[in-house]
Amino acid sequence: MMKDSKIINLGKAVFAVFFSVGTFCLLGALITKDDWFAGAGYFLIFFGAPANLLCILGLLIYSAIDTSKFKECMTAILILTANIPIAFIYAVIGISLFF
Repeated sequence: MMKDSKIINLGKAVFAVFFSVGTFCLLGALITKDDWFAGAGYFLIFFGAPANLLCILGLLIYSAIDTSKFKECMTAILILTANIPIAFIYAVIGISLFF
């Protein structure tokens, strides 16, 4: 079974990967004005949202199977959901710059 800190660290790691790549794409687009970065950012949203949702689903299933880990799973899910408003803001910035 997973230790409590491993569950939360998993949520933090998935958050960090998608946040870092999204920020890289946004900054690359802002600095270089290259459409490639904007396209990569939208590609990230297109594939990143399902990846995050699968991770959330996995944590929900795990918390249902091992109810003693419910609080840790919900904490990890809360961390993951922080990417939603960030991705929305980044998308609005990208759209305003490139369209």
